[in-house]
Amino acid sequence: MPSRPGIGNGIERPGNRPSQLPSRPNLGDRPGIGDRPGIGDRPGIGDRPGIGDKPWWENNRPNRPGRGDININIDNNFSKSINWSTDRRHWGYNPWWNRPAHYPWYGGSWSCGWRRPPIYYPPRWPGYYTRPSAGEVIAWGLVGWGLGNLIFDCGYSRYSNPYPVQPVVVSGGTSVTYSQPITVVAAESAPEEGIPEETVTKTELFMSESLENFKKGDYMVALEGVNKAIAESPGDGAFHEYRALVLFALGQYGEATGVLNPLLASSPGWDWSTMVQLYASPDTYTEQLRKLEEYAKANSDSAAAQFLLGYHYMVCTYLDQAAASFAKAAELEPADQVAAQMAELAAASTRSGDAPEGVDPDAAGESPEEEPSDEPMIEAPESVELEQILGSWKSQNGEEGLVTLSLSDQGEFVWRFEAEGGEPFEMKGDFNLAQENVLTLDASDSQMAGTVKLTEDGKMNFILAGGPPGDPGLVFEKG
Repeated sequence: MPSRPGIGNGIERPGNRPSQLPSRPNLGDRPGIGDRPGIGDRPGIGDRPGIGDKPWWENNRPNRPGRGDININIDNNFSKSINWSTDRRHWGYNPWWNRPAHYPWYGGSWSCGWRRPPIYYPPRWPGYYTRPSAGEVIAWGLVGWGLGNLIFDCGYSRYSNPYPVQPVVVSGGTSVTYSQPITVVAAESAPEEGIPEETVTKTELFMSESLENFKKGDYMVALEGVNKAIAESPGDGAFHEYRALVLFALGQYGEATGVLNPLLASSPGWDWSTMVQLYASPDTYTEQLRKLEEYAKANSDSAAAQFLLGYHYMVCTYLDQAAASFAKAAELEPADQVAAQMAELAAASTRSGDAPEGVDPDAAGESPEEEPSDEPMIEAPESVELEQILGSWKSQNGEEGLVTLSLSDQGEFVWRFEAEGGEPFEMKGDFNLAQENVLTLDASDSQMAGTVKLTEDGKMNFILAGGPPGDPGLVFEKG
């Protein structure tokens, strides 16, 4: 697959070849017109999970924070992430980073912040923070993108979809209602022994027919096809994202947003290389995007329209416009936590900076000397000693349930979440308290890391690294 030229002034970066894909929709005088992120720089290309004899999540074992290296690497998608899970129970099947290995029509996910080491000048980091300490090193994206269902199962995060959408009836009589993140749906619907070959054959047939009809502009027939595929494989995020695209093409913007919101709570959207090959002509997509822009302008109070615009601007890598649209959606619909986080993410990504001349973006090394910055220095948090956090802690997470955390003097932890009417969740393993008050909870195939702070009244505040600004985290009491 050919690489595409870099974002910005069109200068070819080392290792990239001229693009053979159509350019994105021309949005007037907006920056980066005609340029698209390099396919050659997408995460995981040439090293995709599931190929050959590699395990489903990739075969290289990460270095874990608190053990000498804070920048773990499961695969390129998780570079610089300190919150991740490779436990199938937290993904169901076919997680977002694994899809290009399975679908010829799937080019990849957003990668605006990946493969950008902190050597840029001026120094900027992708994600929520611009001058990160050890506790703020995160993957580009929402914190839940690396944890999957774990972030909801463990009681840390809650989710609600403010955009109503028509459910999809699943084989067996249940329905996908889009009231939960797609990773939750995937985990609940995943077969114990893997997806049966018969199911794979059915979904491939349904999707093949749907994609063919979509390319011809027969969107209602395409919608019927993808609904059938989802009925067979309700936890496959790629199918849901494609369903949202069909609804967008039909002009059903509220429905499309209702599908995308729980998807983006769990994973990034797909990139331009996926979008463009689904259409017979990129002009068709441009025309549909124009209609959405006109609708959003005429319906200025529609949070759904603004959210959908933000999503499509992200696909086209117009990050400034995406940030503005997501921020408007969050303003119009305060209950939409995903829009608020996406607005912060898109805005921060536009500030991540570009590689200076002569600097290889993929090279390891020290950051060049920084220019003086007008940004206020963040006061270092008061140091927390290991002895201060040992013992049993509990956090009553509202109506969601009770979270308990036990930290022993042997370096072992147990995290347990009990929700009313639900199955208890338990995660256990080793823990480590590192510099910058970073508490790492390290299980066999999952890891959560966050900063801890002790309050004057003896409580402990735990905030996952990579959480959005203003994230209150969990407040624990001894007991």
